[in-house]
Amino acid sequence: MAIETLQDLFEAYKANFVPARAEGIEATFQLHLSGEGGGDYVLRVQDQELTIEEGVAENPTTTLKSSVEDWINLSLGKANPMTLMMTGRLKVSGSIPMATRFQSMFRTG
Repeated sequence: MAIETLQDLFEAYKANFVPARAEGIEATFQLHLSGEGGGDYVLRVQDQELTIEEGVAENPTTTLKSSVEDWINLSLGKANPMTLMMTGRLKVSGSIPMATRFQSMFRTG
C-alpha cells in the first residue's frame, strides 16, 4: 500500500500496530501537523490498543509538531528525527522517551 496522505499513514498505523510491543505503555500523542491535509490528531495507546482521532488532547504525554510531509517521511524511515529536530522541522514537547518509543510499536517493512 502506497502511503501518500495522512489518512493512508493512519490506516497503516492501525494495520501495523503490534499490541505486544505496547505492553505497559499508556500514552497520548498529540500531533499538530501543518500543510496540505494537516490538522490536530490524538493517538492514544492504552491497554495495548491504538486509537486515532481528530482533535486536541487535554494532557498529552508527548506533543509533536511537524509538517504532514515531514511526519510521513519520518514514519516511513525516509527522514531522520534528530535532523528534523535540529533544523526546527520537528518539535517535541512532553515525554521525549515516549516519543522515541512510538515507532517501536509498529511492524516495519
